[in-house]
Amino acid sequence: MIKLLDRYILRQFFTAALVSMAGFIIIYIAVDLMEKLDKFLDHHVPFPIVVEYYVNFTPQIIALILPVCLLLGSLFATGRMSMASEIVAMRSGGISLYRLMAPFVVASMLLCGAAVYFNGWILPRANVKVEEIIRDRVHEDLISSQQMDMYLQDSPSRIVSMADYSWVQKRGTKVSIQDFDPKDITRMVSRIDATVILWDSTRNEWHLTDAVQRTFQTDTTAETIRALSAQESYRRFSFTPNELKDRLLKMDEMTNSELKRRIELKQRSGQDVAQDRVDYQSKYALAFSSLIVVLFGVPFASRKKRGGLSFEFSIAIGIAFVYLTFSKIFQTFGYSGEAPPFLTAWLANILFFIGSLIVIWKAQK
Repeated sequence: MIKLLDRYILRQFFTAALVSMAGFIIIYIAVDLMEKLDKFLDHHVPFPIVVEYYVNFTPQIIALILPVCLLLGSLFATGRMSMASEIVAMRSGGISLYRLMAPFVVASMLLCGAAVYFNGWILPRANVKVEEIIRDRVHEDLISSQQMDMYLQDSPSRIVSMADYSWVQKRGTKVSIQDFDPKDITRMVSRIDATVILWDSTRNEWHLTDAVQRTFQTDTTAETIRALSAQESYRRFSFTPNELKDRLLKMDEMTNSELKRRIELKQRSGQDVAQDRVDYQSKYALAFSSLIVVLFGVPFASRKKRGGLSFEFSIAIGIAFVYLTFSKIFQTFGYSGEAPPFLTAWLANILFFIGSLIVIWKAQK
């Protein structure tokens, strides 16, 4: 059963966090609306569509500002109690800093669990809707239903290329399938050229039209040319139409499950997945950053300081800025493959967690 003290702390915490979140959302939407208002008017976008756009845009704002709002909530709640000498009274009554932090930590952990699901599954669906409105109504960031000059690495020794591919028709033209010697990746051993490649949903295979295979001997000037039989024209590759369409989606439009499948697909085809793995881990790291900043904020604000709430707000913005800066810097090392993706995605959280332990230890003394 939650004690009276815990209810009081949580009420202060959530009130400050929700007020901060509401303020940030209003400001964020107002700024974005000022930027896009001319475009909405020029393209005669109906008011209900504009409302729908910002309804779906709000989850993106929430995911971005949640750590900052929880940090502000913890700083404001703790700072207010500190300025009113309530923390001094609590500690005089035998309540330690750890006990004072307990409701903050438990509430933040629950919110982190909810944020994992929110960022990984709810937010991507909302982002897809936002992109659809931008493409269909404002005609920006257009993604054609037809992809030109597509190159796919089907395996470490096979490359599939198409002059164009239609996502709607599941059909490609001017297809080339090049197989290389696994022992000498610079030597091509065979090549299949076809006028059309089409997905056969009844067989779950790709069908090649007018396919001709050239087989090269060790002497590259010697080659054998033959037309593929009807049965040989059906081929299985490491990609399906749905997986090809997934490759078009941006990282923030993919659920965690979809991003994980794309990583597995790229790994099977021998492609570099460092950036995708960093992005995948960053989704989880961002969700748990809320707990880290609360651990940092509560002990920091537990002592009386000059400046009041304006000082707490400045500190919150400063901490958030430093955290985001460190996160982006570390991610670049992961993108380039210079450091493990898991480490680069979580390193900012690890460093801030160590910093929070130092702040807690100093505040408890």
